[in-house]
Amino acid sequence: MSEHDSNRRNAPGAALGRTLIIANPVAQSGAGKRIAGQLQRFLALYHHDNASFELVYTEHMGHAVELAEAARGYDSVLALGGDGVVHEVANGIMRIDAEHRPALGVVPVGSGNDFARTLGLDDYGGKDFARLLTCERVSLDVGRITYVPATGIEGAEPQGCGRAGRHRTPNPAESSPAPIPSNILPAGEITGTTNDTATEYFVQTLSFGLDAAVAIGTVDLRATVALTGAPLYLMSGAGVFLRSFRSYPARVSIDGGAAQELRTFLMAIQLGPTYGSGFLICPEADPADGCFDLCYASGKATRAHALALLLRAKNGHHLSSPLIHTATARHLELSFERDDYPIQADGERLRARSMTVDLLPGELTVLRPL
Repeated sequence: MSEHDSNRRNAPGAALGRTLIIANPVAQSGAGKRIAGQLQRFLALYHHDNASFELVYTEHMGHAVELAEAARGYDSVLALGGDGVVHEVANGIMRIDAEHRPALGVVPVGSGNDFARTLGLDDYGGKDFARLLTCERVSLDVGRITYVPATGIEGAEPQGCGRAGRHRTPNPAESSPAPIPSNILPAGEITGTTNDTATEYFVQTLSFGLDAAVAIGTVDLRATVALTGAPLYLMSGAGVFLRSFRSYPARVSIDGGAAQELRTFLMAIQLGPTYGSGFLICPEADPADGCFDLCYASGKATRAHALALLLRAKNGHHLSSPLIHTATARHLELSFERDDYPIQADGERLRARSMTVDLLPGELTVLRPL
């Protein structure tokens, strides 16, 4: 390679190539559209032989999935918005065959920004676009959820991929799990045998229980209060714990082991260390280490005790509680007692009666600022 070619490859922005920017205009109460315009003007000043940029806005729920899935032929797709648009864009990219799959980049403009936080990014606020031009391409793990959709729930929203583009009125895998009550079931008896299943991918977090209810509750709460980030999650959490504190019976099998009955008020399956806008639920989680990190609560807990545990998770201090157990895994099977359990994937509500969760190592190329 000549020195000239080497300089071209290493020039700022060379990692982006032909780039599609998918922006949620209503992200952060309308800031998404403003920041997308600022980004477009910034990129118009930048010239590189191997880079070009196109901007599109999401118009409805699930639109970012469609736009990203149609991005075959692009080198990169930037998701501008919160974790919802990142989740949708990642799902669209994962529907493209691996050979032609573009890289995922993030311009964080949301209330949570947990995946961006994992990449070492803060909320841009329109002030740090130059970091996009100094990215490296890295391979990260992806979680794949194959699930039997819940049925018979009145007012159920469409399954998965729900929030990006929603326009509101102003507004190592060998580890074993810690001991669980030992009603042992034969392995493989969790997931339904029906072929009527759906598939969803996640890049940061999958959880069920009270923590998922808190994440889901922030969606409607954002339309009524002027809060973002951790304060928004804390307000949602206070409401959830006051109104609907309970445990959730489930059956869980980890890495093909015998299924075990579990009563828990939270269970998180993590690729990145945080959820809920920076709560360190699995501080050691690494999206490039080839395994999920699990954290779940098992045992009797009062409402006050459970709330204290969730608050302590802000800094990872919940791990010292005897109620908290951790593990790593590459494959899980879960079955839920009822159809109405709160389940979230990257902050998006999922309605499922049973599911399998698989780790896809290094399947997603991501743009990470240097």
